[in-house]
Amino acid sequence: MKKSFIALAVLAASGVASAQSSVTLYGLVDAYVGTSKVKVSVPGASSSLRQSVVDSGGINTSRFGFKGSEDLGGGLKANFVLEGGFKADTGATDPTGGYTNPYTGVVSSSTFSRNSWVGLSGGFGEVKLGKMWTPYDEVKGLGAAAFDANIFAPATNVWLSNNYQANPGNAIYYSTPSFSGFSAAGMYSFGENKAPGVDAGKIMSANVQYANGPIAVALAHQVEKASGAVGSTKFTQLNGSYDLGAAKLLAAVGHVKDGSDKSKEFQVGVDVPLGAVTVSGGVARAKLTGPGGELKSTGFGLAAKYDLSKRTFLYTGLQLSKNEVVGAGDIKTDTFAVGVQHKF
Repeated sequence: MKKSFIALAVLAASGVASAQSSVTLYGLVDAYVGTSKVKVSVPGASSSLRQSVVDSGGINTSRFGFKGSEDLGGGLKANFVLEGGFKADTGATDPTGGYTNPYTGVVSSSTFSRNSWVGLSGGFGEVKLGKMWTPYDEVKGLGAAAFDANIFAPATNVWLSNNYQANPGNAIYYSTPSFSGFSAAGMYSFGENKAPGVDAGKIMSANVQYANGPIAVALAHQVEKASGAVGSTKFTQLNGSYDLGAAKLLAAVGHVKDGSDKSKEFQVGVDVPLGAVTVSGGVARAKLTGPGGELKSTGFGLAAKYDLSKRTFLYTGLQLSKNEVVGAGDIKTDTFAVGVQHKF
């Protein structure tokens, strides 16, 4: 009997220890069939190309990952995330978020190109070390319509707007706890692999958020200095949403400064839930001015999701965009697609 009690005690202790630490395999697979048309017009001439494809990541990039947490006691936890992207249509690694060689400019994908970090969290907030999404990227899409989808969002093809480093790596990240709906985050990506006589690149990013009840507002700023560059590129965005119940209103304004080039942009949209179906649409406008001239961009996105379950949905949508170099011509892009996404 005594031995039985000892065995039960060992098993109970083992159960407590395993409950303090957990590892989860997760991900999503997103694939679609679609068609796109690109038309290039210059004074006196034009050409167009239409293409039909089966592709990956219509709404979100297909991915898989591992995440874990260990309770260290006293409210302190150790956490990690390892996440990589892949192409559902071919099975190949998705280079999105891959490392860019600062000297050759070559993008190389990696197994965990999206996230690769370890850190601690507690009453003080959370600290991460490694490769993670910047605070700017975390809130960039909060004001975007069409579910901020990769191929449907209104600003999908707006030049310069989306040309920022989303998860640069070699970084230290800190986020505060939420105080009555307010929170903030900051990140610094160190310039590494510095060559003799060349200033290594670095990235600084921060956001401030407020989310309480139907209101959500976020202000984000990111400064990027490329390896060997004299100046830096600065991204600033203010966005927000208001949930009316029957619909959610979306809005965002942004500013990008890249040397002598300056871009101003805005977008508005709305999400409308209709039972198992949600429809979202909006428009985006941007104007870029600089020594090379003036560029005007307009984008329209409309998408719908039909929930088959909590983890699987069908979707369809279209995106229309026009990028015009004033006095020199324009490029029009039309995209339509139907797809399916499953989370696990």
